[in-house]
Parts: sequence; structure tokens; C-alpha cells
Amino acid sequence: MYGLIDGNNFYVSCERVFDPSLRGKPTVVLGNADGCAIAISTEAKTLGVKMGTPIFLVPATVRKQLQVRSANFALYGDLSGRIVSILRDLFPRVEVYSIDENFVDVAGIRGVEKLALEARERILQWVGIPCCVGLGATRTLAKAGNKLAKDQSKRALRAGRLAVFHATPDNVERLAVEDVWGVGSRYAARLYAEGVQTAADLVALPEHHVRARYGVVLARTHNELRGIRCTDLELEEPDRKQIVVSRTFGRDVEDPLDALATFATVACERMRGRGMAAGAMWVWLTGNPHKGDNFHVSRASPLAFPTQDTGEVIRAAHLLARSMMTSGQAYKKAGVGLTELVRAEERQADLFSVPDERRERCMAVMDQINAKWGRGTMGVGTSGWKVGGARPGEVRACREGQWRPTLKSLSPAYTTKWTDLLRVR
Repeated sequence: MYGLIDGNNFYVSCERVFDPSLRGKPTVVLGNADGCAIAISTEAKTLGVKMGTPIFLVPATVRKQLQVRSANFALYGDLSGRIVSILRDLFPRVEVYSIDENFVDVAGIRGVEKLALEARERILQWVGIPCCVGLGATRTLAKAGNKLAKDQSKRALRAGRLAVFHATPDNVERLAVEDVWGVGSRYAARLYAEGVQTAADLVALPEHHVRARYGVVLARTHNELRGIRCTDLELEEPDRKQIVVSRTFGRDVEDPLDALATFATVACERMRGRGMAAGAMWVWLTGNPHKGDNFHVSRASPLAFPTQDTGEVIRAAHLLARSMMTSGQAYKKAGVGLTELVRAEERQADLFSVPDERRERCMAVMDQINAKWGRGTMGVGTSGWKVGGARPGEVRACREGQWRPTLKSLSPAYTTKWTDLLRVR
């Protein structure tokens, strides 16, 4: 049996932990460069705000009622890690599925619903994040149980009685088929045309019919809804196929080289943290469609040897970018991608290429310094290397300030920066 613990409106809840004035008020968290809504409180949903809506498209009368925050991923990631540490103390196996969702193994545990409620109450008391818990014989049923638990009334949810829902093939009739984990919008449209509207309707379909008409992926979901386990917890994250870093600029820039160098620095840091090396990379530049520059150009190139060296990646990124840049052309977005990733210890040297051990030792030392003193303590001189956006009025170097997205409503780094710690007076 599995459980799924999911933070309710996670990004909004993280903001409310340190700013209680947001509680009970319609709150929206905006994504990259304060563009689209990536988290919406229940109160904001009642005003008609939908996920993914650009904030400038929200009617002015509604915007005046909203509390808007810029995404503070450093804060959200830290609180997510605290939740995971609580779950690891309570359950034998934990899969970190996403920043706000964690699967747990509850097989053989007596009083599993009581333990699930204890996990919820401990997370609420120690971290401040409200959660719901779904239980089921399979991961798909646990996901369904979590969705059904969230659909319970707020009054019962606050009382804690209905914060846990044990889903079985017989009690998922209230779950719409499009809300089933693994059923996308295209599958849902075809299933609705066939008269399948709920998860219970999907369970009632013959297995051979689902496999023949919809394929093996939906057949696996169908089996899991029937209580037949097809997947297990993934306790270790599989190796990435690629690592991508991109940003929308605060304003249009004609020289995105500094930005690309910063993106390459971040991508290489993430890659080394996973023990990987890159055998190829690509760079892309995008115009501003709101000004009629609706174009996207990209180029890729193999690297001479799979590398972990930030400097080598930056040089390659600049070469690719210069081959695409046009004099006088402004760009609104850019990105760097590392691909053909291999384990660093599995690289095979040849007659012409070997790892530059001295350079890679330098990269390891830089990562250790940044891990101890904070990201951005040390970086490559050709980049701004300090990641993130700029609050209005912040003093930054001229070229750097041109491309950094302005985060107008960014909350402090309450848990990861000494100067931003709350002070009680």
C-alpha cells in the first residue's frame, strides 16, 4: 500500500507561513519574470483566476483584489526538504515525486490512517504547510485518494477528519476521469465520447478493450485503478537525459552573452552535482513576440570530450550564440541546454581527448565554496553568475541589470539567507 502526501496550494502556503496577512486572502504566485500564475489560492480561484493565466490578462477589477507574489523557489525548495525529512522519520521508504508531492510506503503498517494524520499534523505544526494524504493499494489509487481528500469540505478538512482518503476501486466514482493520474486531455476527450466520465467508469471497462483502443500506457493506469500494482517507488532519481536553463529577460537586450554565460554556469553546477558530464550542448535565442519579433533560433554542437568544465561550456555557448546573433537585433529570452550526459567516472579517454583533471578539480573546489557560503559566492568572471531576479530599485551592474527579470513582489529568503531571517521584537 502507498500514500501520497501533497501540500495544498504549496507555493501559496509557503508564502503564508512567513506572512500570515495573506491567510484567507486571494493570493497568486507568478512564475518567470512575473508572467503567468503558477500557484493560485482557493480564494483566487473563486474570483475566476486560472492556472497559467498571464497576470496582465486578469481583469483590473480582479487584480485589485489579489495579493501577488513573485516565485521564491529557494524558499519553496527549503520547506519541501523539511517536509521530506519529517516523512523519512515516519515511513520506511519515501519517494520525492515533486517539490510538493511525496509518495510513501505504508505496507505492513498498523493504523496507517492514524499515522497519515500524524504526518499531516506534524508537517502543519513543524513547517506550517497544510497537506492532504491519499492512500491506496497502488500509486495511482493513492494519487486518486489525495485528489478526493482535497475535494472534501474546508470545515471537515480543518478538523482533520477528512484530510486522509483511502481510495479503492469501489469508491472512486466521484473522481472525474480527467483527474486520474495518467489520463491526459486527449485521452479524456476520447473516453468521454465513449461514455466514460469517472474513474469508476474507467475501472469498469474490460482490460483488453483499454489496451486495444488506448495503448499500453492507459492500460497500466487502468490496472492500477483496479488495484493491480504496475509501478513501485523510485527511491533514487534516474540520470537526467539533459539539463536546461533558460530565462525571460527583464527587458529586451541586444547582447545576451552575459546571460548565456550565467545560464551555462548554473547548468554545469547542476550537472556536476549529479556526477554527470556533457558531451554536447545547444543554445537558443528568442525575440519579443509583443513587438513583432516572433522568431526562435537555435544551434547545437558536440563537445570535443564529455566535460564538467564550466569555462569550456561557456566558450562553446558564446561561439554558438555569436553565429546566430544579428547586429541591432534585440532578444527577449535565451537558454542553454546540456545533452548527451554520461556518468563522469564512465568517460573513456581516447588518443586525442582526455579529461582536464586540473580544471575539473577547480570546478569541484568552486562547488564546495558555493555549497558552504551560498550560491554565487564564486563564479566564472565572464558571467554575472548570481542567479535569480532583481527587486525593483536594486543596484546592479548595467549590463547585468538589463537582462535579469524584475521580480516586483519577491518575498525574502526567510530560511536560506542570514540577512532575511525574521526578527521578533
